[in-house]
Amino acid sequence: MTFPRLPSFSRRTLLSSAATVATAALAASALPAPALADNNKDNKMKATFVLVHGSFHGNWCWSKLIPMLEHEGHKVFAPNLPASGGDPAPIENADLASYATRVAGVIDGIAGPIILVGHSMGGIVTSQVSEQRPNRLLAAIYINGLLLRNDESLGSFLDANKALNVDDLVLKNMKVSADGQTATFPPEKAAEVFYNTCKPADADWAKSQLTPQRTKVYGDKLQLTSERYGKVKRFYVKGSKDHAVSPLYQDAMLKNTPCDQVFTLDGDHSPFLSAPDKLAEIILSVTKSLG
Repeated sequence: MTFPRLPSFSRRTLLSSAATVATAALAASALPAPALADNNKDNKMKATFVLVHGSFHGNWCWSKLIPMLEHEGHKVFAPNLPASGGDPAPIENADLASYATRVAGVIDGIAGPIILVGHSMGGIVTSQVSEQRPNRLLAAIYINGLLLRNDESLGSFLDANKALNVDDLVLKNMKVSADGQTATFPPEKAAEVFYNTCKPADADWAKSQLTPQRTKVYGDKLQLTSERYGKVKRFYVKGSKDHAVSPLYQDAMLKNTPCDQVFTLDGDHSPFLSAPDKLAEIILSVTKSLG
């Protein structure tokens, strides 16, 4: 698929009130989250997390994970990316530059070091923000994330890895507009691709939240340097049953860009819904190792 490059988004300062939005997402989801065990909570490092969602999604996807991290005494910010999850920005302004500007702006409004967490396409954003704000980050955690290299885009990565013969279910099922500028994901395919190990009720709720995605980000190339991006610690969470970002793709990305530690979950593309307790344990273990 060819993704056209349009003029870059003019710099905006629209920031979501992340704490308020996250609370609203939790209320809307009606998906209660079990509390984690409270073991010597006061002796643990208190971290601040910024969570970056992926394509077609919004900050609503973190609704089970957020209270688990907050229960352990950590702060969590989960902005919507421009034109995603109900954000009011025009979809024509949505690209890697505007996504990175949004997340970097959230970080700039928070005191102290940050652990940046990116899911799926949010991994591209996480990498670009790591380049822009390396001194503010304790680490970056990729959850089934797109872990690409300097001057690489998703499109160029897919072209370079055709020999893997992956049946890419996202590209196969998403519906691209006639002008190639936007895509939607059919709800009837979402459970199979994004939520294949989720409870049916959770999958039904999530697929009803999906919104259109501008395709430009898939062709936008990362601009990364070893001096800045390279100084940020990286951790990766793989989904062994991920039908959206194939484990074959994940292995190829990890070979190109090694991480400090790789964790594997026996689950789908969306462990924040299918296994939030296990995902929280991994994130908390990373946090403890940084303390």
